[in-house]
Amino acid sequence: AAPPWPLAWSAAAGDGPPGAAGPCHGRKMQHGGAANQANIVSSNAGYSGTPLWKLKQQGALPRFNKDEEEAEMQAAAAAAAAAEEESEALRVAVDAVSLGRGDASAEKPLVRHVIVKDLRKVAARSKVPLPTGGLFENRAPLLLFALFDGQSCAEAPGPYAAEWCAKQVLPKLLRNLSALPPGYENATFVKATLTKTFEDLDKDILRGQPAIHDGCGAAIALTVGDRLFTAVCGKCDAVLCEVDSAKGEPGPPIHLGANQGRCHLPEEQKWLMENGGVVFQAEGGATLVSSPSGAVAQVSRSLGDRAWKGPDGGIPGSMKLLRGVPETKVTQLSWTQKADKHQFVVISSAPVAEAVKADESIGIASEFSGKPRAASGEIAGKAADSPQNSNAQCTAVVVYFLPKDDKAAQAPPTKKARKEAESVRLRHIVIKHRDCGQPFDPVRNRPVTRTREEAESMLRRALRELASEAKTIKLPADVSKAKVAALQPTPKYVALCKELSECTTAQKGGGMMGDLGWLSQDQLSRFGPAFADTAKALGVGQWSDLAGSDHGIHLLQRIA
Repeated sequence: AAPPWPLAWSAAAGDGPPGAAGPCHGRKMQHGGAANQANIVSSNAGYSGTPLWKLKQQGALPRFNKDEEEAEMQAAAAAAAAAEEESEALRVAVDAVSLGRGDASAEKPLVRHVIVKDLRKVAARSKVPLPTGGLFENRAPLLLFALFDGQSCAEAPGPYAAEWCAKQVLPKLLRNLSALPPGYENATFVKATLTKTFEDLDKDILRGQPAIHDGCGAAIALTVGDRLFTAVCGKCDAVLCEVDSAKGEPGPPIHLGANQGRCHLPEEQKWLMENGGVVFQAEGGATLVSSPSGAVAQVSRSLGDRAWKGPDGGIPGSMKLLRGVPETKVTQLSWTQKADKHQFVVISSAPVAEAVKADESIGIASEFSGKPRAASGEIAGKAADSPQNSNAQCTAVVVYFLPKDDKAAQAPPTKKARKEAESVRLRHIVIKHRDCGQPFDPVRNRPVTRTREEAESMLRRALRELASEAKTIKLPADVSKAKVAALQPTPKYVALCKELSECTTAQKGGGMMGDLGWLSQDQLSRFGPAFADTAKALGVGQWSDLAGSDHGIHLLQRIA
């Protein structure tokens, strides 16, 4: 049964304390205030001949209801604090792509991932109180990204341990966070909380789920305010991109779980041999561990795998050779516009980690900067194309840390600017796939049989070509002319739209090619939440990430 909390949760825009109340002109005053108003008006109070309505409009009349005035001041302060908190909060763009096994409906996925963009909301719905001191002060934003891989296990891959862990990680993590006593809400104890969560998942499988015999690896990324906590167990991987401040380019990848899980590591070998295992090198160069019974494992750590967990596993005569203890780290994030030191983290299943080198993952995610669907699809696709992964499930989760707003450069927002735009104007390229609502190409008058992944791969190529062209375009020196020129369809866009787009808008001529026209908020919502959210987040002239709808996969550009 599905748990009562969502496995993917997106914080709604505009959450937080209500805005400040407006001025209380024209409100009914108390008796004392009314008398004073009468005195002021009758004596003109230096405003000889000015009507009462105009005095009120000009704010010339004193306000005597101090309770109302103080309430308004407090509301304004609360609104300002909420805006300040929102500007300081960690904002992310995140998505995941999984290719391979699990595509067929008859098979259970070997890999499960969990994305929670607002862990506080999940805790509130689950009625779990969270710490309020230390790192959790001022309602520090909490986000969770997790991956459980049934291929990172002792013996044959299986789906059940990964499925169980994905369903249970939220309640167990929330319970452990809630148990932090006052004064212990620091980095050391938050890391210990992640370790305890892994131990709880492992014990629950071994003691409470006798039907689950397989195992899984796991990688979790938890943000608490501006700190990134990670825990990795097994051959899953998590890699952080840190920019080299001197060069302004991505530096060497920061591995967040490379010191465990693999039998060739000296510390892992030592633990395995001290507990009765035999570590040896197999044909092909892989380092494995053998148990006294003759069973062989490719990992040194996992969750589940009861045949390798000794008495806890409930199998007579088994010896505990594998652990469920993760490698934990904490990183102080820096992601302002002026110093976006930490740009993103890539979490991947074992087949991806083995087929795509960390620096390759960093390069791909940098190329598709801010576009997690395109980046995760490219990484997973590259791994799936590797010969050794023909029967594997390749999953990548990419989390971009979006820059904070530069307050010094911001003008005070107008009331109109604070409201969401009534409508946007978009141009697009859309490619259909066999699972969309109408798998038929109206431009070429033929049915569509390609998969969704094939459609996304085609649009990733289009994104690459558009980005390459953008580097060569020289805009006019005049600012106003440059803005107009930047919104005209480029030669590459025109060529790609004619070649790829399966929408009748591709048949329009000139600057109208691919133009969807003005779309209201209601019209955007009809395309589905993924399309609407992507469109709303775009700045004028900006190209989007890949956005799915019932019509297919879209690449959007906002032109007004």
